[in-house]
Amino acid sequence: MKPIFKKYKKILNYIFRPKRYNHDIEIHGQYADFMAHIITNRMHTECPKGKVACFNTYSIPTVLHYHRAPIKLFWTQENTHVMYSAWQQFENIWLKEPSLSLTLGFDYAEHPKYLRFPYWLEHIFGAEATKADIADFVAKYNFSDSVDRAKDCAFICKKDYFGDRAQMADLVAQIMPINYPSDFRHNDDYMRGKYGDDKIAYLRQFRFNLCPENSNNRGYVTEKIFEAIKAGCVPIYWGNEGYPEPDILNPKAIVYLDKDNPAEGLALLQRLCEDPKAYSEFVAQPRFQQEAVDKIYAYYERLEEKLKEILSPK
Repeated sequence: MKPIFKKYKKILNYIFRPKRYNHDIEIHGQYADFMAHIITNRMHTECPKGKVACFNTYSIPTVLHYHRAPIKLFWTQENTHVMYSAWQQFENIWLKEPSLSLTLGFDYAEHPKYLRFPYWLEHIFGAEATKADIADFVAKYNFSDSVDRAKDCAFICKKDYFGDRAQMADLVAQIMPINYPSDFRHNDDYMRGKYGDDKIAYLRQFRFNLCPENSNNRGYVTEKIFEAIKAGCVPIYWGNEGYPEPDILNPKAIVYLDKDNPAEGLALLQRLCEDPKAYSEFVAQPRFQQEAVDKIYAYYERLEEKLKEILSPK
């Protein structure tokens, strides 16, 4: 079977051949089992078969609309506001689809059937994270140890959907060389070879990590900047209108590079590259805000509270 057909077969299986989580909760789409994991493994709540169905952007709106489950949960890992993208059909889905019980997404929106729960929470902390787990993470990665690293900058990227990442890379390449270990502009085999595709282990060689989002929208923050922090790199970031999780991350410890107005970001980057003292002072700053642990854990508390309300017998 040709690769392209394998790909579409996989997508069709996500849409039309749902899985079941813990034999009871129906799953429609890759990663859609996260909320099922929250319900079953975190909250230890039993759901009768057929009561709950979970969906995401790997499904299609018509399947979501006509599904008979009385409780329907939707979660997006993509920016649904991108014009002409496949994800746009789910834009503001909590307003368009009245049968939805709850939607999780990136937007800062107020609605009784919506909660902000950005994808980086699942990717970095998982479904069963305790407050102690989050506190350990923040304490461990609050300061960088990248001062003596030999390599300059890495950019891990499979695809450049809209040309923004190429533009960002070209800007940074004016100042320092970039290693590309993934599909986009591939020039480095070490991540796949020496490091077994372990992104964090690979990034620990580098002082900087270019980690832009695939699109810019308020609230849309994925795991990329958190992976840079976990690897001890200085993040070179673009996205979320210049403010990546400002209640959680210290903006002074991030190089924000506005691709349309890059002068300020490039000047800072140039100084950090040329002046070891400036670099040392920059990475000595804490990367998390003082209340980061409470802010992160509050996402899980709000989600549990909302799910308890939805799943409780009427």
